[in-house]
Amino acid sequence: MNKYKKVMLIYGGISSEREISIISSKGIYDSLIQNDYEVTKVDADELLEEQINKIKPDVIFNALHGYWGEDGQVQSIIEKTKVPYTHSGVESSRVAMDKSMSGERFINNKILYPTTELIHLNELLSYDGFAYPFVLKPRNDGSSVGVSIIKNSLDKEKYILANSHLKEVLAQEFIKGKEIQVAVIGNQAIGSIEIVPKNEFYDYESKYFDSGGTQHILPPRISKKEKELVEKIALHTHKLLECKGISRSDFILDDESKEFYLLELNTQPGMTPTSLVPEIAKAEGMEFDKLINWILNDASTNR
Repeated sequence: MNKYKKVMLIYGGISSEREISIISSKGIYDSLIQNDYEVTKVDADELLEEQINKIKPDVIFNALHGYWGEDGQVQSIIEKTKVPYTHSGVESSRVAMDKSMSGERFINNKILYPTTELIHLNELLSYDGFAYPFVLKPRNDGSSVGVSIIKNSLDKEKYILANSHLKEVLAQEFIKGKEIQVAVIGNQAIGSIEIVPKNEFYDYESKYFDSGGTQHILPPRISKKEKELVEKIALHTHKLLECKGISRSDFILDDESKEFYLLELNTQPGMTPTSLVPEIAKAEGMEFDKLINWILNDASTNR
């Protein structure tokens, strides 16, 4: 039996991941209708609080991604209305989205995290903190938007031109190894998957617009002991940041040290046809409609 009836599905938003949110919302909408909910779709903007008060939903399904949608800002708006909503709350979302802040939290709690420095974009051209190759990424963004492997000074110049809107970026050591993603639902790490991207790493294109070049290997090609360990770390991280609902943690299994390095935790993983949490859930016997229903019924106030 459904806990709620009248659902407000918020999507779109104002971030660079707007397109992904729109794609995610289509599958979520169809599933909610299939699960017999009354659904109102809202392309969220600065009038969101006003729209919530007008529509008066029983619950809000947050299908936003990226800046504003999953960094605590929208969560703060929703909490003013006292309407239950899905996924993590204000503080968990804020910390997870800020890769500098979350990385510090991981390190302080003895979770392996790549050596990272926060630098201003205008200092990048002369930056020599890491030997090539190294990684550059925005401090606050998801879906691997703005993430690049820098192999030489020309790559660095190209990155500056392409990301001139950023004030600061994270420079991070490059770790070569298997890319392993873990899904957590509630208080359980339900499974993991190995990604072999067609590009250099599991970037924005590979995640959402891949025509088949990226391999999703499930279960991952790691030992049972390694699988248990990486899923244990993911669940520990989920709890450490006090996340709610679902999360996806992204790891690299270092070819040299054979240790798992946590790259980031996503509080609102994608729900597109190529998204990993639905794929992992399905492998564990939880079909997409059941997953969406679980997420919605898990919604609450004061996340």
